[in-house]
Amino acid sequence: PCLCPRAVSALTARLPRLRDISMSTTTRVGPTLVRAMSGCASSSAQPAACGMHTSRWHTRGLPKHNVRLMKSPIAASHRGVCLTRWPVAATGTRRPSAFRTYGAAPGGEAGSVDDSFDHEDGGARDFFAELKWLPPLDPSKDVELVDATQNPTTMVMPVFPLGSTAYMPHSDHVLNIFEPRYRSMYSDILFNGSRRFVVPVSHPTTGELAAVAPVFYLEDLKEVSEQTADAVKYVCSHKVIGRVRITRTLNDKVWADRSTYLKAVVTPLEDVDDDEDLSTKEQLLKERFVSIIAKQTKLGEPVRFTENLVDTLSAERGEDGLWRLAGLWQSLLQNRLSAKESELSNDIQVLLRNYLTKQGKDMQSKVTVQFDKLPQEIRNEFTRLQQTFREETLAMVGQTIYPFTLLVQCDSHAERLNVFGSMLEEEEKRLQAKVALQSLFNTNRGDSSAGEDGDKPASEEA
Repeated sequence: PCLCPRAVSALTARLPRLRDISMSTTTRVGPTLVRAMSGCASSSAQPAACGMHTSRWHTRGLPKHNVRLMKSPIAASHRGVCLTRWPVAATGTRRPSAFRTYGAAPGGEAGSVDDSFDHEDGGARDFFAELKWLPPLDPSKDVELVDATQNPTTMVMPVFPLGSTAYMPHSDHVLNIFEPRYRSMYSDILFNGSRRFVVPVSHPTTGELAAVAPVFYLEDLKEVSEQTADAVKYVCSHKVIGRVRITRTLNDKVWADRSTYLKAVVTPLEDVDDDEDLSTKEQLLKERFVSIIAKQTKLGEPVRFTENLVDTLSAERGEDGLWRLAGLWQSLLQNRLSAKESELSNDIQVLLRNYLTKQGKDMQSKVTVQFDKLPQEIRNEFTRLQQTFREETLAMVGQTIYPFTLLVQCDSHAERLNVFGSMLEEEEKRLQAKVALQSLFNTNRGDSSAGEDGDKPASEEA
């Protein structure tokens, strides 16, 4: 999959730095697992260009008890293992009160898959290939000044690229601001009263900015420089209020020298099919979403939506319709990524604990181990765990970014229904494959049992 360097670096940062490993009986776990145990509805991620980021999706109409997440039985069985320098998760793990993390995985049966959104070639849709990008920024280009008095219809907005995170309308986000250029940006949007800026995704290899971007509206700003020794200047709360097309950037030079923030000429992006009746397609999409929830439940998916979400679903236009479905779906994918992260953390803790126990270490006190001094087989196992994590999560990260960036780019509700249908199609195929594997396993196990029963009489006759 195509991932921007920041996304790859973020994944690399997830892996434990094993030069210094501390072991103690203190109950400490990785931050992702802590969030899973606490059942928080919002989450955090490493800073991109600004600082710590948190986000949440509206879940109106859902019972409060839905926010509870099940404690991992694996983590609970391995308390006492502590890894120092374990980094905070680098990818957001939004936890709306619409799904839980479960421990069990019972079997299930296959369900029918609606092929209304299938592609002609039968393959998975390449969401990334459909994205549109601006030309590369040119630091040698002269700064363009736009006089608002002479060009009253020209809209100029600050540009705040936040790497490889896809933001969608009607979602809420918190940013911690520490870079001088963005401190200046916030001062400017407060002074002129606009309170708005655009947040485009970056191209994974060229760094080009997406041609369509969400608009952040500053709702609240807190000055925290004294509490943080000026490490963080502002803690800012935002709501995504719309989308714009970026026509052109005005001051490419500052992107290279970081002297101030980027600006661009933009035009509002509105749907071209507001008057079109799409109720049939909306209902079809909702039914597919409901069907997936049922299949996830039947299969005992480790991370899945709660069944009482069904009555609140809608694929209509607006905040509580398709955009909300997309936000919930993005949250599901991000939590699957967090589950993989927790799995890696648990595997490493078990490996270290077993090794130190065999060495006769006193696990009642803190033990420090140098990674370079661990046996080769232990280091090899660390390498294998890390490589497996990289392979499994690189594709998962792409799934949380580019399909949702394409949703933001769409200029019609009908097109978004089609894109989201393709996203559901991938999940339907994944669940069907899982059902097929379980059925094959159960069949083989049944044949084996029958064979054993059949051998028994023959043995008795002999």
